Amino acid sequence: MKKLIGIIFICIIHYDLYAQNYSVPKEHLLSHKDSMNLYYLGLDIKNTKYDHLKLRHLISLNKKSKLNNVIGTIFRTGGYIVGGFGVIFLATAPSQNTGLGQGISVLIGASFLSVGTIGYGISVPFKSASKRRAFERDYMILKMKEKKE
Repeated sequence: MKKLIGIIFICIIHYDLYAQNYSVPKEHLLSHKDSMNLYYLGLDIKNTKYDHLKLRHLISLNKKSKLNNVIGTIFRTGGYIVGGFGVIFLATAPSQNTGLGQGISVLIGASFLSVGTIGYGISVPFKSASKRRAFERDYMILKMKEKKE
């Protein structure tokens, strides 16, 4: 019984201690890396006050743009390489002596060429998304600079 009363007493004492307290406004601090990225984008956050949530959104747009650009480049390069192998197989098909060799060479060449084309086609939405996020980022920077001037 004493243990139960002790547990209840401890719970009553610590009743007001929550893991998340929303009554205190928290400042959204930026890391050094994020502040340097913003400086390279043309925003001097040390001398001018900006809304931290907008700065975080700007950083996320920059990261999304870079990530989409990298993924698009990987798919585009892979499409070029695989498509190039397909063209090589198709170019060597007439030099095969037998009909079976030509058929296999044409089949492999056509399949590599189609996989390369599909890889290139997959890269197009990533590259367009990268350009769109970069445009949103630049537009947001322009609006933030206009408000401060």
